[in-house]
Amino acid sequence: MIGEAGQILLFIYREFFSDPKTLIVMGFVSTVILVLGLTGIEKRALSREALMNTFTTFAILAANLALAPLVFLVTRQFQAGYQALGIPSIDPVFWSGVPWIVTAVIALIGKDFCDYWCHRALHTPLGWPVHAVHHSDSHVNGFTSFRVHVLELLLMKAFYITLLSWLGIPPELVATAYIVASLHNAYVHFEVDIDHGRLNWLIASPRFHRWHHADLPEAYGKNLANMIPAWDMLFGTYRAAGPCHEPMGLAKDGISATDPAKLMLLPFVMWGRSAKTAISGLFTRARRV
Repeated sequence: MIGEAGQILLFIYREFFSDPKTLIVMGFVSTVILVLGLTGIEKRALSREALMNTFTTFAILAANLALAPLVFLVTRQFQAGYQALGIPSIDPVFWSGVPWIVTAVIALIGKDFCDYWCHRALHTPLGWPVHAVHHSDSHVNGFTSFRVHVLELLLMKAFYITLLSWLGIPPELVATAYIVASLHNAYVHFEVDIDHGRLNWLIASPRFHRWHHADLPEAYGKNLANMIPAWDMLFGTYRAAGPCHEPMGLAKDGISATDPAKLMLLPFVMWGRSAKTAISGLFTRARRV
């Protein structure tokens, strides 16, 4: 017999998966997965290691889907806390007089601006243990866009709520922006050398993003924009380069590319090691005083 806690959990699952925006996004994402499975299959290496990387990505995606109601619940609580602050916002009625395509573009630009700063935060010592899961893929392809730790999803939601809530853009147009951004994010992870020439400042290409994943010190923390490279140009993180043939993944750091359980625990392990090192350093300095 299901207890009270179980009933609450089932309610959250039902509310999350019956939300039209959730169904739309999941439908598009499912379509993307199918398309990616049929696109560029000859280009993508079909070695056992490459297939294991993809399997690991799907395992992480499955774990995130299982945890989706938790993300939904935490996000809703964070949203309630933000609203309690009473920060002024644009009345949603305002957007009814604006062409929907204009509103959708504004939502897309705003989301990408948030993504840039969230991504930049994830490339700091504190955020890297979470984002390292995404960079662990040694065979980056379209599926890699789904290799994201659940804690990164929560951080992204926090950035959206904090930086975008004041805009008051209707949820359906925010969902449209999310879908477009998700499709583009899958595209830039394709294992193809596509460059956008004169539009490189406006629309990120697979070549642009491949350098972001390159296991090369000169490329670390570069090309952070998800969709609009102009952010990198404005804030000093842009790297312009030719075709990328550098290795991917974090094998040099001893991080597995094909163990989903270890990758889900990776942030906590890395934070634990950092804390242990910091505490040991404090005791060492204390003994020297």
